[in-house]
Amino acid sequence: MIPLLGLSITDLVWCGTVLFVASYIRGYSGFGFTAVLMSGLTISLPIIEIVPLSIALELAASSGQARGIFSDIRWKQLSILLTAGFVGTPIGVYLLGILPEDPLRISVLAFIFISSFYLIFSHKRLRTLPSLVHGLVGFAIGIANGATALSGLVLALFFSLTDEKATRMRATMIAYLFVADVWAGGFLATSGFYDGLTVHRILVSLPLLGLGVWLGSRQFASTDPKTFRAVVLWLLLILSATGLLFVTTANFP
Repeated sequence: MIPLLGLSITDLVWCGTVLFVASYIRGYSGFGFTAVLMSGLTISLPIIEIVPLSIALELAASSGQARGIFSDIRWKQLSILLTAGFVGTPIGVYLLGILPEDPLRISVLAFIFISSFYLIFSHKRLRTLPSLVHGLVGFAIGIANGATALSGLVLALFFSLTDEKATRMRATMIAYLFVADVWAGGFLATSGFYDGLTVHRILVSLPLLGLGVWLGSRQFASTDPKTFRAVVLWLLLILSATGLLFVTTANFP
């Protein structure tokens, strides 16, 4: 057992592997980090310890990617999504307080799985969507975030329906998640979730996070835009299927 990290050598190797995979996916696609971390680290850590770690590392990843994305962010769409999302989030938190968490997560994950499966094989025509649709989607994403913390997956699914360029799609998702994570991280910090153990884990994780994000970003730079959209949909399909498997097996051992 490593005292400063609270992990055995075996757990440390496994957590490092999951972190690297999550970081690479985040560097490439701009989302998916928390979904991978949640699915992988629950083998070694309780969720209450994963959430603050994930939020802090998401913020670090977004900060590291910030320099290369500012010119590609769709600021108008981002502001609409965030404003509507902030309105929807308290509703999601309220639903979480009155409804069981797992059925909510299963519903959102099943929707993402079915939608991404359909989009992969339907060859649906992409189009520019009006601001009103961005507002409605932002509101729905806020509810999903407050109830299930799956806003990144829902946002990626929405952007895969639009004709946004790959660089703008990825940059806007990174910016959205950064603001959302600052909001969530502030609540976690004031609630005392960042104790000494969590801080040590964050510091040890940063080099591996940086390497994974850097390699994933390099892969994105050499990817054809059409290929990127297809990869996003397949990634959504895999992440939602993995999440569904995790939730259902956790409840029905």
